[in-house]
Amino acid sequence: MKKVIGIDLGTTYSAIATLDDIGNPEIIPNPENNNKITRSAIYIGKDNAIVGDKALDASVTEPKKVAKRAKIKMEDEVVFSTKDGKWIDGKKGYTPSQVSSLVLKKLKDYTSGVKKVVITVPALFAEASRSATLDAAKLAGLEAELINEPTAAVLHYANLPGVKLSGRVLVFDLGGGTFDITIAKIKDKKVDVITSVGDKHLGGEDFDKEIIKIIDKKYKKAKGKSLNINDAKLAMTAEKIKKILSSKDKVAEIVDGPKGPHKIEIKREEFEESIDTYIEKIKMLMEEALERADCKPSNISQSLLVGGSTRIPLVTNIITKIMKKAPVKGVNVDEAVALGAAIYAGLQSKTDLNSAQKKAMSKVELNDVCNFYMGTLVVVADHERKMHATANRIIIPRDTPLPCAETADFALLYDGQETLKCSVTQSEGEEKELDFVEIIAEKEMKLGKGRSEGEPIKVTYSYDTNGKMHCIFEDIKKKTKVELDLKPEGSKTIKELKENLDFEIE
Repeated sequence: MKKVIGIDLGTTYSAIATLDDIGNPEIIPNPENNNKITRSAIYIGKDNAIVGDKALDASVTEPKKVAKRAKIKMEDEVVFSTKDGKWIDGKKGYTPSQVSSLVLKKLKDYTSGVKKVVITVPALFAEASRSATLDAAKLAGLEAELINEPTAAVLHYANLPGVKLSGRVLVFDLGGGTFDITIAKIKDKKVDVITSVGDKHLGGEDFDKEIIKIIDKKYKKAKGKSLNINDAKLAMTAEKIKKILSSKDKVAEIVDGPKGPHKIEIKREEFEESIDTYIEKIKMLMEEALERADCKPSNISQSLLVGGSTRIPLVTNIITKIMKKAPVKGVNVDEAVALGAAIYAGLQSKTDLNSAQKKAMSKVELNDVCNFYMGTLVVVADHERKMHATANRIIIPRDTPLPCAETADFALLYDGQETLKCSVTQSEGEEKELDFVEIIAEKEMKLGKGRSEGEPIKVTYSYDTNGKMHCIFEDIKKKTKVELDLKPEGSKTIKELKENLDFEIE
């Protein structure tokens, strides 16, 4: 039985990988069709669930019973209802974690009952999304650790047989629903992540929607009536057109609509113009990544591609234009993340390795960074205005190399203060205002009576390489502490997770 498993849980496609007998990563193909990637689409019937291409096919005839894009909904308090086929607020139906667990169960079946896995997530997945991903793993009967997708990808590139990368590299990861850019330093097989930026809601499926708009506009012009833009068959046609336009200048497809079939021709330049807004966002994020890494394009030795949407010529042209050199080719961009996850799984599970695998892993080293600003809420007194305001105070800055430990000194706000709210915050920017700050942990400290304004409170955050952060709020005078351990472990019990979800998986 293969014990070292990495899983790329994707928006559109997912993949699973392991280490071969000498320590090289390899994809475990779908035994049903021998494909190396599996559609992240789920048909939910009365007593069964179908995962993969068959589920996608069912979306044409039974769209209300097919769930897709669960990954990008992980952070939201929503459910998928088979009643109306929409993501809706409420308590009935299936959560993103539950839906994703069905994909993981399907992939698990390829392995003969593996229990421990590494699952990839976008670099900027917040605590809630990471916990939801681990909920999905728990429900699938898996004990999981997480690794950021671009970090996994760069691990794969750094360990390619016969390929020698060195210096700073840029990993460009454009998938079906998310986008990440990571800059890392590679020396031999040692990988040091410098920074990651991205957009959790930008990917190939957004490009598909633009093609649908073009199709609808042309159909309406020819037939005088609009198409149903939410039609599953139309979405599949748009995806097909996008793929063809990656190798051809134009494509024609017959589209069936309310006024009968009509042949629609779309040119590559039309498609490229329609996604211009997304391309501008990609350019901006590339510039941000370079700025955060404090380097110029000339300082980057190679650009590495990940994700199916990097096959779009306009995308590779933009990378070439900005970086002044073409990106590395010759690697299957659909498989890179899963293969890197398998390598990371090998690093984390050395007791499960044979001697050859241990030898291979002994040469591999990964050093990651903190992907968010980690802070705490403080109350600031404005004596001039006789007001108090709550603000966010950063303790561990984003891109700080892991492991790390940072300490900050605070003080009691007023005489007679008896309690202190100890909070841990997470944000993508150096936010002081609370609108863009997430409180990921909170606990009250009892101070006792007779306290005075200005008495010291020391806060220490330590963050290890496994994503575990230990937070200590220390009352210096009383020598008491409040401690908070933060490691994404899932937020729900198995009982809670299994509610409404007892299917046979096909």
